[in-house]
Amino acid sequence: MFSIRFAAAATTLALAGCSPLMQGSVDTLRAALSGPPELVVTRDEVLARPYYQLRLDSPWGSAVMALGRVDGSREYWATSSGQVLLIEHGLVRRAVGFPETLEGTRFVDGDDDPFAAGLHTLADGATRVRELDWMPGYRHGVRLHSRFTRGGVEAVEILGERRELLRIDERIEAEGGAFRTVHSYWVDPEDGFVFLSVQEPAPGMALRITQLRPYREDAR
Repeated sequence: MFSIRFAAAATTLALAGCSPLMQGSVDTLRAALSGPPELVVTRDEVLARPYYQLRLDSPWGSAVMALGRVDGSREYWATSSGQVLLIEHGLVRRAVGFPETLEGTRFVDGDDDPFAAGLHTLADGATRVRELDWMPGYRHGVRLHSRFTRGGVEAVEILGERRELLRIDERIEAEGGAFRTVHSYWVDPEDGFVFLSVQEPAPGMALRITQLRPYREDAR
């Protein structure tokens, strides 16, 4: 079912055509191994396109992703070259088309999903447990322990627009200590919307996600 949904998202974007901005993203990703030039995105370019967009920076290059499909709170973002992220409440839940594949992540042990409620509502020092599935290697059910801390309000500039955002850090450690990382999220202190995040959804998949033309609840 997931494969069908991701394919549908990518197909939607392919049918929409490849704008010069999106083509630049594709070229950047394809050139990743030879050292791609920095992807430069302007506010005018973003606003000229009729779709919601985010910027993805990864170890393999940079790209502008467009929103191809929404299913409830799940958002399917894709590039024209086939990379797809499933993002829900600001957290990457699945990633395909990359050298590493995130199959899924879920909160366990009766823990509620802090992203659904909004990270701005979390108490400083709150802890959660979730499981992670990724490939290659068929690693399923890897248990992660998270501790969330509030970093204060910081000024963040996106496409020339300054926002005062609350930074939330998530310190993650896999059971057995085989995997440690820190995620950071810059969220609207009023509603918890994640404008910018640095996430490592699976080991070696360090992603920086910046909302350029956000899809928000009040825009639906």
